[in-house]
Amino acid sequence: MAVEKSEGSAPLPEEIEQSSAAPRGGAISIDQLIERWWHDNFPGSAIARDTQAWNVAYGAKEMLKRLLKGSI
Repeated sequence: MAVEKSEGSAPLPEEIEQSSAAPRGGAISIDQLIERWWHDNFPGSAIARDTQAWNVAYGAKEMLKRLLKGSI
């Protein structure tokens, strides 16, 4: 029996494992992982419909990338 997921629901664990998170034969960078997460979750969301909220969330995403790189 196949499980149907509703639009906007989180991916199932097997979908994450089968996804193209890392290129074949190579590792994905933290920046690429964060960008993928951002594009998977924010466009079309409630945050995307409010410019001020989008700008705050986008700034936080960019700061997270810098923090994880150790450049702050």
